[in-house]
Amino acid sequence: SDGTSNYKIAAFDNFTTDNFISLLHRKTFTEASIVILETMRNGTSIQLGTKLMQPPKPNSQTYCLVATTIANSLKQNSELALQLFQEAMDQGVTADGRFLNALLRCFGDDINGALAAWKGGIGAAAAKFEPKPNDNKQQIINRGANLLAAYNGLMHVCGRAIRPDVALRL
Repeated sequence: SDGTSNYKIAAFDNFTTDNFISLLHRKTFTEASIVILETMRNGTSIQLGTKLMQPPKPNSQTYCLVATTIANSLKQNSELALQLFQEAMDQGVTADGRFLNALLRCFGDDINGALAAWKGGIGAAAAKFEPKPNDNKQQIINRGANLLAAYNGLMHVCGRAIRPDVALRL
């Protein structure tokens, strides 16, 4: 196991810089990003010299970066991506198009899994970016960019799966 199937770490009241860095030692990029995410989620303080730093709560960009490390890992890990998505939704994080794109890329060439994930929640998160009747021009542009980024992730999986027929139906 690469240590990413169950990514919860123990909660600590605070870390010193040295013991925080030791948590990241010999970790893969994915494992290290998950440790950092959990530190942010737990509200764990990190001591930097004489100051105690409180990391910010994770946002869509944080989750996007973690999903990107998962997508770029050597093994396909759609299960971990779905777990990450659910956690973000449970935390009330708004899933922007970049985050949804990164999540979908975690499916590699598993087009059936990606489509099931799209139907099972990722698509609903993307649909929030459909333009609304009372949107101004900038809001329409922003919503369109997020929606396009989400669909681009799905198209990426179609390409990896060599399934242009599925891509044409999207």
